Amino acid sequence: MAFLCVDIGGTNTLLGIGNGEFQVIEKFDTEEFLKDVNGKTDEALESTDYSREQLEKVALAVAGPIDREEKTFRPPNFSSSGLEKVDLGEAFSDFGEIMIVNDGTAAVVGEYYYGDHGAENLVYVTISSGIGAGVILEGDVIEAWNGNFGEVGHMKINEEGPECGCGGKAHWEAYSSGENLPKMAETLFDAEFEDALEIFEAYRNYDSKAEKVISKMHEANTIGVTNIANVFNPEKIVFGGAIPLNHTDMILEPLKNEVKEEAINRPPEIGLCDLGEQSVIHGLRAVCNGKFKPSQL
Repeated sequence: MAFLCVDIGGTNTLLGIGNGEFQVIEKFDTEEFLKDVNGKTDEALESTDYSREQLEKVALAVAGPIDREEKTFRPPNFSSSGLEKVDLGEAFSDFGEIMIVNDGTAAVVGEYYYGDHGAENLVYVTISSGIGAGVILEGDVIEAWNGNFGEVGHMKINEEGPECGCGGKAHWEAYSSGENLPKMAETLFDAEFEDALEIFEAYRNYDSKAEKVISKMHEANTIGVTNIANVFNPEKIVFGGAIPLNHTDMILEPLKNEVKEEAINRPPEIGLCDLGEQSVIHGLRAVCNGKFKPSQL
């Protein structure tokens, strides 16, 4: 018997197969994977000792609001993507019963069970194409209604500001996510950058407009993370996602000082996640291993 774990991100999908531990982890373009779930899964199975028939448990993590009854989710930035929802029940119809978990929740579960944090009050924050969070308090995973906990990227940072991918204004995601950083740069500073990576590179080369963009991003990150610290009072906040993982000094170092000054309670320890880009998929592994039981079950 074996399990199938699938982390469906805004850009890439990680697929893991194993029994207790992963025997293989493969990465696919998300759009390509969703168009050919069976084919990509069979491709991954070729590197294992398992067949399709031996996949007894299937756990999925998604970045976006879930409807567990319909087995659907809305992708990040759904108002501008043209894809309003994905039918996971149909996409995985050949795999029997599926378990669906918010990706932020899966990530904090992965870090809690397979990372090395030693914290019973742990928050995971991802800053990637979007921004989300997972929370464990006193060892209990917070899922909220229908599993849709942790959409912290949509908290308002200011009264007015750039447009978020969801259509709202001045959300944290509108200032700091990889998808929206170039849009924020153009809206607020009349600066044109092809993508977030170009902004970070320009900043390192002392570009004045990039410095303004990064300063505004730092301001939004401080507000967002301080709000999380004040609301949940965690011992530790760990960060994942492409932006903190690839630009750690520019994201975490300012936060360590600024949140310390702004937090009402004792400030949390701030650091990187232990599992890199695999936090979410290891959280799904914890589901399949019975360490965490999603509220849908």
